[in-house]
Amino acid sequence: MPQRKKSACQICNTNEIKYTCPCGIFYCSVGCYKQHKESSCAGASSSPKPAPVLEQQQPSPLARGEVLEETKPLRPLTSLKWPYVPEEPAYPDPLERDDPKPLQLRHYEAIATSQRIRTILSNNLNLRATLRDIDRLKGSEREEALQKALGVHELDRRDGEVNEEMLVLREFAEVIEAAVRGDNADALGLRWGD
Repeated sequence: MPQRKKSACQICNTNEIKYTCPCGIFYCSVGCYKQHKESSCAGASSSPKPAPVLEQQQPSPLARGEVLEETKPLRPLTSLKWPYVPEEPAYPDPLERDDPKPLQLRHYEAIATSQRIRTILSNNLNLRATLRDIDRLKGSEREEALQKALGVHELDRRDGEVNEEMLVLREFAEVIEAAVRGDNADALGLRWGD
């Protein structure tokens, strides 16, 4: 089949045509298109679009001397509940059921407002000193001191002795646990191993 000979550009008459103007003229490049539009494009002449009519703008309230409504003052940062403690998910992971979990804000509030905790702390001055001593320790030393104070350390289990301070600290731990647990009776509780 013989190849068709391509026509030459109708603007410059040198290059092959590539494009067609809406008026039917064939051209080869953007330069030729611009030249055609400026000089003799009749078929594509469309009436210029009317400029959009802008509505008269109302003067701003400040221009007329009016006062804007006062904005509401921002709340101070101290009113925010901070630090943010995320709530536990609706469907907890069953594999993490027995893992220790950080206390939520509601747990801290329950501890802070518990009358039983206040009573135990006010009646037992030695308990406060014991808690301060344990709190000063770090890491495994703290854990070991807490176990000894509660009487659940390996050495204490062998002796089997339970003194008054151990009983008070255990009662304190149970009261805190009850405050944190709230109405959830299904939660696992403390086991002293007695």
